[in-house]
Amino acid sequence: MRWIVPLFLAIAPAQSAVAHSADGSNSDRLSYVLFDRDGRDSMSGSTDDFRRAEAYRSGGSPLLFIRADGAAYVIRDAALLQRAEAIMRPQRELGDRQGELGRQQGALGRQQGALGSEQARLGRLMADSTPRQMGELARQQGELGRRQSVLGAQQGALGQRQGAMGREQARLAELARPQFRALFDEAIQRGLAQRVD
Repeated sequence: MRWIVPLFLAIAPAQSAVAHSADGSNSDRLSYVLFDRDGRDSMSGSTDDFRRAEAYRSGGSPLLFIRADGAAYVIRDAALLQRAEAIMRPQRELGDRQGELGRQQGALGRQQGALGSEQARLGRLMADSTPRQMGELARQQGELGRRQSVLGAQQGALGQRQGAMGREQARLAELARPQFRALFDEAIQRGLAQRVD
């Protein structure tokens, strides 16, 4: 489950980062899937790339799967894998912070849900209440509404932070792309990229 956030975050920016040649094709595209030494996965590509990369992985060993210029390659060289991990480190660290922010948003959402349930319960009571009971129930309903408002403001602030982090994640993905291209070119030149298709 730990890889879902970095995986999701790497996929979204990649959607808009496809390089197109003059004729509109995307043969220049570089996609990658990295399985690191810590058992974490990162990618910029499609779910098909991820499935293909998994098929080439043996056990829990690290692996870099790259699809470039219409061909797929696997890199297992330890030094190149360490460099790939270093390229991904800023995105992973940001992904971890986004995950924590998401957990905070989830906790606020659960609190909002509990308040909503209580508001619904009070609403049902109000339907069958006497005028005297109505005043007290309305006061409670107002207090719940105030608490909902506070939680909503907190949720909005977290949403703004999540948006800023998403923009930063996209920027980091763009910075990583040429670094992965250079790593891939070096692996090809040194004979360390095994073509797998």
